[in-house]
Amino acid sequence: MKASSLSDLIKFFLRIQWTKELPRQGFVTLGFKRNEADSVAAHSFATAILAYELAVLHNKEKTKPHVDENKVLKMALFHDLAETIVGDVGSFVKYLEKGKFRDIEDKGMEILVEDLVNKKEILDLYYEYSRRKTLEARFAKAADHIDAIAQIQGVPAAKDELEKKVHDILKITKFPWHKSAIDLIVSGKIKGIREIKD
Repeated sequence: MKASSLSDLIKFFLRIQWTKELPRQGFVTLGFKRNEADSVAAHSFATAILAYELAVLHNKEKTKPHVDENKVLKMALFHDLAETIVGDVGSFVKYLEKGKFRDIEDKGMEILVEDLVNKKEILDLYYEYSRRKTLEARFAKAADHIDAIAQIQGVPAAKDELEKKVHDILKITKFPWHKSAIDLIVSGKIKGIREIKD
C-alpha cells in the first residue's frame, strides 16, 4: 500500500469521525432533545443494514426485477456522508429552499472523497441515490425513511410532522412493502429489543 494513498484514506477517515457526534438536525427542529436525536453515523449504519436486508429479502423471494444488494448497501452507507462537510440540514429547510441545497451537498461530497482511490464509485452511488431513479436508489431511500419513522417513536410532535410526509416518500419509492413496514412500526405491534426474552 502506497504511503500517499494510505494518508489520503486516513484523512478521509478522520473527517468522517464527526458523523458520530453530528445530531440529525431535522429531529432537533421537530422537538427532539439533542440526546434523543440520533447521529448521522448511527442513522447511516441502521439505514445500510436495513437497506441491505430489504434487498436480500426481495431477491430471496424471487421478486422481479433483481436488486443489486451490494449496491444498495453501499448507497445507503454513503447516502448522508456529505453532511460531514456541510452539516445536517433538516428536511424543513430543504423544503423551503426548493432544491438549491442539493448543489451544496454535492460539492461537500466531492470535497470529502476527492483523494480516495474509489471516489468515482462513491460519487456515482451518491448521485444515483440523490436522483432516486433506480430500483437500488429507491430501496435505499425506503430504508432511510423507515429508519426515520423508527426514530420518532415516543416523540408525538415529531411523529405528526413526519407522518405528513409519508405519502410524498411513498410516491418516490412505490413499494407496497414500504407502507406495510411503516404501519408495523407506527402500530406498535413490534417492539424490537423489548421483545427479547432472557
